[in-house]
Amino acid sequence: MKINFKEFFIVHLNWFKLQLKIIFASLLLGVVCGFVMVGFTFLYNFFKFGFSFLPYFTTPMIAGILTGMLVKYGKMEQVLGTGVSRFVRDANFIDFYHLLDKQEWKQRIKNTIGKTCATSWTYGSGMLCGLEGPGLFIGSSVGFIFAKFKKLGITMKDGFFIGASACTGAILRSPISGALFCAELPYYNNIRYQSLLPSIFASVIAFCIHGIFFGFKPFIETTFLNQSFLIVNFLDLLIYLMVFGTIMGIFVLVFMSILKFYMNALKTNFSNASKIWILPILGSIGYSILLLISMPFLSIENQELLFYSGSHFISFLMYFYSSNGDIWIIYLIFLSLFILAIFLSIGTYNSAGIISPLLLLGALCGGLFGAVFYPEFIELFILLGMSAVLGAALNNPITAIFIIIEMTWAPFLFLPAGITTIIAYIFSGPTTIIPAQRKD
Repeated sequence: MKINFKEFFIVHLNWFKLQLKIIFASLLLGVVCGFVMVGFTFLYNFFKFGFSFLPYFTTPMIAGILTGMLVKYGKMEQVLGTGVSRFVRDANFIDFYHLLDKQEWKQRIKNTIGKTCATSWTYGSGMLCGLEGPGLFIGSSVGFIFAKFKKLGITMKDGFFIGASACTGAILRSPISGALFCAELPYYNNIRYQSLLPSIFASVIAFCIHGIFFGFKPFIETTFLNQSFLIVNFLDLLIYLMVFGTIMGIFVLVFMSILKFYMNALKTNFSNASKIWILPILGSIGYSILLLISMPFLSIENQELLFYSGSHFISFLMYFYSSNGDIWIIYLIFLSLFILAIFLSIGTYNSAGIISPLLLLGALCGGLFGAVFYPEFIELFILLGMSAVLGAALNNPITAIFIIIEMTWAPFLFLPAGITTIIAYIFSGPTTIIPAQRKD
C-alpha cells in the first residue's frame, strides 16, 4: 500500500496548529478567569467586612431581602438557587452552534452580574453557602465571548466548558477537580472528554493567579501527613469502608429526595402566585431565627457550623475531635442543625452554591460514623464522608474522589475514597438534585 507522506504531514501539521490555538485560547481564558475570580473573592470579602458591623443574626435576613429585591425588581430569577442547575441546562440544551442574539447576551450578562452579587452578599452574611455558582456563571459567559473570536480556534461549547472550569477550579482551589466537575456534572452516566485537557490547563492557570493573591495552602488542613496513619493497611478497613459507603448512599438517596420534593413544592406554589422572590426572604428570616436560638449554646469554634461554614470548620472537626471517640452525640446534634440550615438556605433558593454545603454535610456524617464504629480514625471518615456525599448527591463520583485529594494534598486517600464514593454512588441511585442532568 502506497503511503502519501505529504498528505500525512499536512494532516498532522493542521492538527498540531489547531491544538496550539486551543492551548493559546485556554491560556488566555485561564488568565482572564483567574483575575475575575480574584475580583470576586475581594467582592465577597467586602460584603463580609461590611456585615461584620451588624448583629450576626440580622445579616442573613438582610442578604435574603437583597436577593428577593433583585429577583422582583431586577427580573433576575436565575440568581436563585445554586447556579449548578443553570449550568447543566445550558450545557445540555443551548444551541452552541449559533451565536446568541444581542437580547440573550444582555440577559446573560445581567444574570451573571446579579448572580455574582447575590452569592457575594449571601456568603458575606454568614449564611450557609458555596461559591461555585458564580464561577460557573462567569466562566461560561467569558468562554462564550472568547469563542466569538473565530481565530482562537475554540467552539462555543468548548469555550463554555473551559471558562467554567477555570473559574470553578480557581475559587475551589482545586484545578483538576474543577475541570472534572464541569465535564462530569451535566451528565448522569457520562463525561465530556473533548474539552477536558484544555479545561484543566486553563483551570491550573486560573488557580495559580488566584493563589498569588490568596495563597496556595490546602483547602482543608489535615494532620494525616504527620501521623503513623500512613502505614495503615486499608484492606483492614475494607469492611468499614464498604458499610460506610452503603450507609452514605442510602442517606443521600433519602435526603436528596426529601430536599428535591421540598424545593419543587415551594417553587411550584410560589411561582404560581408570582411570588418566587419571597422564597429567599422567608428562608433567610428562618436562618436568622436559627442563629438567634442556637448560637448562644455553641462554643466560638462550633459557631462556624452555621455562621461562615467552610473549610475552617472541617479542619476544626478533624483537629479537635480526631482523638475523641465518645462524642457521637455532638456529631448527631451538629448534623441535625446543619440539615435544618440546608433547608433554610439552599432549600429556599437563596443564592448559595452547593459544593461546600455538601462537603460539610459529608464531614458531619463521616464524623458520626467514625465516632461510633471506628474512633481511632474519625478524621479519615470525615474526609471519606465528604467524598461520598458529594459524589452521590451530584452523580459526580470521579470528581468527588479527586476533589478530596486536591483539597487535602493527601494522595493516599485515593483508594479508600474510591471505595466509599463508588459504593455510595451506586446505592444513591439516579436521584439527583439537578433535574436537567442528561442520562444518555
